[in-house]
Amino acid sequence: MTESFPFHSWMPKPAGVALLLALFVPLFFSGGTYLSNINEMAGSMGVQTEEFQILSLCASIGMSMVFPFMVPYLRGRNVKAVYIGGYAVLALLNVVCAVSRNLPLLALCSFLIGFVRVALVLNTTFVIAPYMLGINTLDMFLHDPPTASEAYRGEHARTVLMPVLYCYILCIVQFSNFVSAWMAYEFSWEYTYWLVVGMMLAAILLVMLTFCKAPSQGCRLSSSRLPDAVLLVVAMGALCYMLVFGKTLDWFDSRSMRVALAVAAVGGGLYLWLAAHTAERPLLEAGVFGHRYTWYGIGIFVLLMLVNSSTLFVTTYLKLSTCAGNLDSARVSCWAMPGCVAGMALSLVCVRCRIHFRYIYAMGFALMLGANLYMFFHYQTMCDYGHTIPPTLLHYSGMLVLYSVTCAFAMKRLPARYFATWLFLMVAVRNVVAPAIGTSVYANWLQECQRHYATRLAYDYSADRQQAAARFAAVEAGGKRLGRDAVEAAQAASAAVLGPVAKQATLVAMKDITGSTVWICAGGALLCMLLPYHRGERT
Repeated sequence: MTESFPFHSWMPKPAGVALLLALFVPLFFSGGTYLSNINEMAGSMGVQTEEFQILSLCASIGMSMVFPFMVPYLRGRNVKAVYIGGYAVLALLNVVCAVSRNLPLLALCSFLIGFVRVALVLNTTFVIAPYMLGINTLDMFLHDPPTASEAYRGEHARTVLMPVLYCYILCIVQFSNFVSAWMAYEFSWEYTYWLVVGMMLAAILLVMLTFCKAPSQGCRLSSSRLPDAVLLVVAMGALCYMLVFGKTLDWFDSRSMRVALAVAAVGGGLYLWLAAHTAERPLLEAGVFGHRYTWYGIGIFVLLMLVNSSTLFVTTYLKLSTCAGNLDSARVSCWAMPGCVAGMALSLVCVRCRIHFRYIYAMGFALMLGANLYMFFHYQTMCDYGHTIPPTLLHYSGMLVLYSVTCAFAMKRLPARYFATWLFLMVAVRNVVAPAIGTSVYANWLQECQRHYATRLAYDYSADRQQAAARFAAVEAGGKRLGRDAVEAAQAASAAVLGPVAKQATLVAMKDITGSTVWICAGGALLCMLLPYHRGERT
């Protein structure tokens, strides 16, 4: 291969690096569904918002399922052909998402979008390192380093690379959320998909003009692994359905919840049975669980994504206190980008100074603790937009630190044959299981606290019966003057009387839960300080 590969010889290297980085942008704009305008999408289709949470998790499941097949895929792929074919498929899938209202079809499209997107991300990631540095990054997935010094250099390089890569990706994701909210506000939510289609076509054109014809060995994927993959997808899908709809369907009082639990248990059990009785190399290497740092990584990701669910309170608080819409919430989320940059800078400084991992983890949870502590002392009925900026900056700084370092840390001293399995576990836990658990825990927690405080506040409010009765009568009379019948006027009067109670109950509930989240973050920082590490374990 020439030094300019995968580009034509006339392409300057700085321009080539810029183009490879630009190819990430349409990929992370294409998410299958957009949680920033979930209310508009659900309202226009007449479905529950939980349906779109499931669609988002379907995309994450698709993202995770690339990694069991990544080594044969990366060894045999044609770089240019993968780009053209992958972007074309993503363009087609986004067209379907824009015009279809069939939820099973949208779930399938979201899964395929997640799968193809990660395949293209890997295509770019494993091109940019050899192009910039002349290093064959695929070798780390095929061969263990021959010496301890080379192993350390590889681990150190990953610890430096991860914060930069994740910062770039998270900034694109946050900006795409703002763009999707803006498109839904100014035009319609479908326009976001058409924008992505245009970006995909532009990417195809750039690749066709600048990339040279690449040699290919042919991508040979073993069909014997497909039953294992299907069982994993079914098990994760059933688990996500159960966690997302548990609150809405009252958990196991619903027949569909019991069926979902049975499907998840049977699917997971059958996968384990097949893995134990497969003669050839299994889909996922079970030996990865014998590595202590694997459990560290899983535990930290679960705790991180649990605490990360508390960020919903920032936008919820803004909407309750200022009557802000989705676009205003998206503007607040844009402050996540400078927060990610700050987290990247902190991570790189720690790596530069060779700070022990335990202190890096403690710092990450301390930053998230600071975000929740700030919110705890700023809950009030009248919110200022500026109150939501500091917790957003602090939270995403801490999240970026934990997000990036954990991936690199869990791969320390890990044999090369387990790398693909660990990446699957990382994405499955971080993007599928842990967010579903975190969202479910906080949603049910908030619901129970709301009920508790609504009952107490309603009793206190009814103590002054004259004031409540006067307000009820005034609103009811006003409704009748506007032409409403007696039932509609009474309903409007009840909402006017009880509305402030519900609002205050929600604010008090969020403050209560935020206070508990402060203790969870403190416990996470303390746990990371006390975990046993290898002697002298530094970045």
